[in-house]
Amino acid sequence: MTHDTLDRRTVLHGLGVLAGSAALPFAGGIGTAAAETDTSTLDDAFDLSGDAPIEGIVVFDSRESMGRLDDLDLQVGKHEYRELPMTYTALTPDQLTTVADWDGVRRIKKAEELEWFTDDSRELTGVDVVQDELGYDGSSVDAVVIDSGFSGPHPDFEGRLESNWQWVDEPLESRDAEWLDLGGSADTDDLGHGTHCSGIIAGDGSASDGQYRGNAPGARLSVYSTNTAVYLPYVVGAWDHMLMRARDPDVDFDPDVVSNSYGVARDVRYNPNDPVNVASWEAFTEGIVPVFAAGNSGPDADTLSRFAKAPHVLCVAATNDQQAVTDFSSRGRTPDEDRETNYDRATALWRLWRYHATVDSGQFLVDVGTWTGEVGPAATTDAQTESDFWEWEAPANADMLELTLDIEPDGEQVRVSVHEGSRDGPVIAQMGEEVVHQHRTLTTDIAGGETYYVEVEPVVSVTVSYTIDYEGIEELGGEPTRYRPVGLYRPGVAIPGDSIMATVGPTDSLDALEPDTEPYYTPMTGTSMACPNAAGVCALVIDAARQNGYDPHPIEVINTVEATARDLQTAYTPWNAGAGFVDAEAAVRRAETGDFARFHETDLVDADTPTWLSVAGSRDDDGSTFTGGQTNEVEVTVGAVSHTAEVRDTVPAEWTVLTEYSPDVRHVEQAGDVQYVHFDATVDPADDARTVRYLVEAPSGSSNTGTYTFGPATARSDETDDEWVAFGGTDDNAVVAEET
Repeated sequence: MTHDTLDRRTVLHGLGVLAGSAALPFAGGIGTAAAETDTSTLDDAFDLSGDAPIEGIVVFDSRESMGRLDDLDLQVGKHEYRELPMTYTALTPDQLTTVADWDGVRRIKKAEELEWFTDDSRELTGVDVVQDELGYDGSSVDAVVIDSGFSGPHPDFEGRLESNWQWVDEPLESRDAEWLDLGGSADTDDLGHGTHCSGIIAGDGSASDGQYRGNAPGARLSVYSTNTAVYLPYVVGAWDHMLMRARDPDVDFDPDVVSNSYGVARDVRYNPNDPVNVASWEAFTEGIVPVFAAGNSGPDADTLSRFAKAPHVLCVAATNDQQAVTDFSSRGRTPDEDRETNYDRATALWRLWRYHATVDSGQFLVDVGTWTGEVGPAATTDAQTESDFWEWEAPANADMLELTLDIEPDGEQVRVSVHEGSRDGPVIAQMGEEVVHQHRTLTTDIAGGETYYVEVEPVVSVTVSYTIDYEGIEELGGEPTRYRPVGLYRPGVAIPGDSIMATVGPTDSLDALEPDTEPYYTPMTGTSMACPNAAGVCALVIDAARQNGYDPHPIEVINTVEATARDLQTAYTPWNAGAGFVDAEAAVRRAETGDFARFHETDLVDADTPTWLSVAGSRDDDGSTFTGGQTNEVEVTVGAVSHTAEVRDTVPAEWTVLTEYSPDVRHVEQAGDVQYVHFDATVDPADDARTVRYLVEAPSGSSNTGTYTFGPATARSDETDDEWVAFGGTDDNAVVAEET
């Protein structure tokens, strides 16, 4: 059993994006509201007053940067995660401040203990119809539970417990920590919490004649024990090990959904550099649906788990048997709050993808597609008349075109050329120009908003079938923070989490706390129970799709579960119940026909909810070195905007803007050591790419030599709730001598 990973091409399709500016209605720019949480590199939970080393997790921008810790005198060693760009270690206060200043370090998070979020809901959610009438039980799905462990042996999991993992050895001791699969007969769960969550997802009810079976009783299950204390380094280690196995071609393990009933409920803004948030993002891009409990800190607002605010996860609220949201279930932010309050998953996810693209590669995909056809055999004369031509209009914010060619019969040849402007236009790039060797890839710079023609020309005396995958790519300049993602400050859905009867081991400590226990089962309450309940529904959605020839992306699963949820209570709001109460039958019926939901079907953006501006564009100028009195022509191009906006550029105060020679300039605003060049007209979402220009004169005098930073350009809209949004990056211009 295999399925495609969610790479940058499939995410673009999953978001419903066709090309460039068409994506922008889904994308919100990010406001400049003051941060109400610690978003610096160094976690403010560290006490820097002493000398002793403090345990923490260092999040790097790439695995290549992790070796820098070898230069430090680490008193207690370190543990490098195998897949995630993170290291668990203990650093002194001086070392913490040193590492926090390194390039390539995204976050240093203090190691901490997280919190657990702790009759039958199958009829309420429609799972009984899915199992009994539609015939889906999750049998094609691999589910993962990261929790307190698993109490084996248990009759409800006979033959389906794929692995029961426990981390052995202290990771900062002399021996490396190692995950060991102790098998279904081992008891790795001292608490009972993980065994209970496992049963809600995939228990088959064997010990209860089916009465207490879970939502996906046919699924294969893997459980990771983070121990009773749910220590953060062990949680990250579980994600890391899961990803390592998922990426190993020699291991029969393709996880589809991962349940996480732990977290820290805090009134904080979503931080993409948090270790668990980085890990869940890696899993999402690998094709895995991350599901998180909302938290048990309700009914107050602003109490969601910090991990559940990620736009790429399904956050789950808990209801009682009357389908009302429980008092304990954590809430999101209300729309009347004067800060970042976003209910739009598309906005948040699109921005987050750009953020990670900037951190990882500096490139962002804005258009994808495939061309297929046949050409040949080549004529003896005028072979170009037999060519295929494909017209491609570059999105306004595209900077590069990348082509990948596949041909049959293998070993034959075609020539692929990129023409600018028309079929007869100049060739700007070509693959296959050497007759003896067929190149299979081509990357070329292009201008956004222009039209190009890709020619496939036969060069051999046989018919050749070809497939060309194309990608339009935007080069992302500047710091990742300019794409700062909004979080998703609401649950995704609500589902029963009150007094859920499910599996435990006979010696589990939580079993002894409940009066209504039965052999192998006990009731428990919390969003900890709602989380695996929803994860089991996701497993059914994936199973129904897969058994009918479809392979949904994680975002399609999340969107479909949200879009089919029901608004059953007048007290439901986006911040307490998200899209509403889960309807498993409706979600599965859509999945089995491949009718996966798109973002617009889950419209939770209230009129009072802030909206954000998104802008794509670039900056350019004449050069980088000047003498005093020389002029520099600056171009600012706005590729696309989500709302009608005014635009300005940033210029050092020492330079003189020559307004008399710059008709595009409306006025110049002085602001301390910079000045803002405001342009004459606004830019509308329906406009094509627009370029404005102005002239600026370098300062004279020997005291004014030096390097000056221009940019970024910024845009602002009266239709959105943010202030100026940066784009186009910055560039340095040097004045090397006084006027001659």
